[in-house]
Amino acid sequence: MADQTADQIADRIADRAALLDLAHAYAQHADRREPELLGALFEDDGVLRIIRHGAEDAPVVRTGRDEIVAAVRRLDRYDLTFHFVGNHRYDIAADTATGEVYCIAHHVSGEAGNRRDHVMMIRYHDGYRRGGDGWRIVERELHVDWTEDRAVID
Repeated sequence: MADQTADQIADRIADRAALLDLAHAYAQHADRREPELLGALFEDDGVLRIIRHGAEDAPVVRTGRDEIVAAVRRLDRYDLTFHFVGNHRYDIAADTATGEVYCIAHHVSGEAGNRRDHVMMIRYHDGYRRGGDGWRIVERELHVDWTEDRAVID
């Protein structure tokens, strides 16, 4: 960083902030049941790949905004969700970037007095591209490292 100008450092900070905002917007749109807005965070031909570690199932792959929006609509089967994003790491090279974002995702459903929370420990491995309208997700691998099922106390 010592060889960088003040403008280059400011640009780097702005890029990291924009990517952080993108991660937060993804979680917010998921929890608010805004699948079209979440889909708009991806490039038109973006890819969402879901990988469950320890499962024998092949990864689930959704390509393009329409398929991604349809996948996000499946969150409606839960009464509520709560995606808490934590660690963020980004490597930026001009108008492309890669990143890893941690998330704990809560998925609550069931009748009052017998509600359950399906908790997923997630790491997103992302590829990003900056265009005329800002940063977008090119590819997101959603790695489910493990899950827990918990009783919800109403």
